Amino acid sequence: MKKDPNCANKTQRLRSLVRPWINRKVFWIFCILVAVLSVYLVWDYHGPLEIQLRPDNACGFDCLRAEDLLVQGYDSEGYLWATRGMIAYKLQEGDDKFVRQCHVPTGFSIFWLRNFSIVRRLTLRPECVELLARPDGEICAMSGGHMWYRPANGKGFEKTLTLPHYGIGIGLGIRNDGLVRLRDGTILFGEYFMNTERTNVQLYASKDNGRTWQVAYNFPPGKIRHVHATQQDPYTEKAWICTGDSDMASMIAWTGDGGITLNPIGQGSQVWRVCQLAFTEEALFWGTDTGNASVSGIYRWDRMTSELTKVVDVAGEMFYATRLAEGTIVMSTVRDGVSSEKDEKTRLWISTDGKNVASIVCGTWGGTSTVFSRRKYAKLRFQRDQGSAWLCITCLNQKEFNDGDLILISEKVLRAAATRILFQELLSQPVT
Repeated sequence: MKKDPNCANKTQRLRSLVRPWINRKVFWIFCILVAVLSVYLVWDYHGPLEIQLRPDNACGFDCLRAEDLLVQGYDSEGYLWATRGMIAYKLQEGDDKFVRQCHVPTGFSIFWLRNFSIVRRLTLRPECVELLARPDGEICAMSGGHMWYRPANGKGFEKTLTLPHYGIGIGLGIRNDGLVRLRDGTILFGEYFMNTERTNVQLYASKDNGRTWQVAYNFPPGKIRHVHATQQDPYTEKAWICTGDSDMASMIAWTGDGGITLNPIGQGSQVWRVCQLAFTEEALFWGTDTGNASVSGIYRWDRMTSELTKVVDVAGEMFYATRLAEGTIVMSTVRDGVSSEKDEKTRLWISTDGKNVASIVCGTWGGTSTVFSRRKYAKLRFQRDQGSAWLCITCLNQKEFNDGDLILISEKVLRAAATRILFQELLSQPVT
């Protein structure tokens, strides 16, 4: 059967008419998608003007929750600071929203991509910035392997120091509690990096709020692996330094001269491998950062007698600790697969008297579907300071939370929960 040449010609003419129309439609759809994506990326880069706090429930607690905020700490006026990627936000006392303050630079490097939420989510990397802020807006920050300084009420940052050890496969540069402003205004931070070659590690100091830096103390090669924490003792003029990771590298020490001289209270075992201290008037408390099941736990060091007491055994490593306004001590366990862990749960550990400790399950390790989820710790990150009426937590890599959810729980709620749990445990004990 022969084809009708007229029909073929009509089909060809129809195609010649339709094809340009389809091409134009595809082109305009593509242009619209590019425009929408560009607008979103610009908005994401600059961040929202405000991030709302909303009433919620987490870990069984009534709380306030905000999305995509990494807790930093409280300033001297009681304002809470947090970061969303490279952007700093401030929550004024009694307010219900975090307000955008400034954009911290990264320098010219691949770390500039952390300005975008999609990169942070795919890599599970919301911990981009560590900063100290004053109420007037003066800021000292670490970002992209550099220290940055912003003057009070200023608009721009200036680079003041480049860290010698920072980057992918090298290390974070500074741990969240490795940066502190002391009462006399001195800022201290200690290097935190993988240090596979066990080279020297430096403790830096600044007397002018981060505009210039000096090496206050130089740990010789092989002495320690890195610095876990530099913290202010709210009851004395001392600063405290914690190091790790091997037995001989683990140490807790204090300094009264801005880091020039270190005075250890203990070293040489995993008992002294610590990431954050909690201070009371009578004692220091900490949870161990160790997978050694026989050592892992919460400890109390008496200021008067120097007596060390193990308060409770803990399965797994503990990174975060703080003391709240009414004396409640709170710590948290992380999950990263060490042999001493009994499950994949993160937990809060709460003590109202420094003797009895209540444990509360919070989340489950590995909550995201990215290839990074099993390589990143599940963490409940706390504010770096002491004495607040609220516990502030950023939830990282857990099934029950969006990565970077910020949660505020009042001390009264925590104390009530701890009292209830301890009372139930007391009732369940057999009568002797």
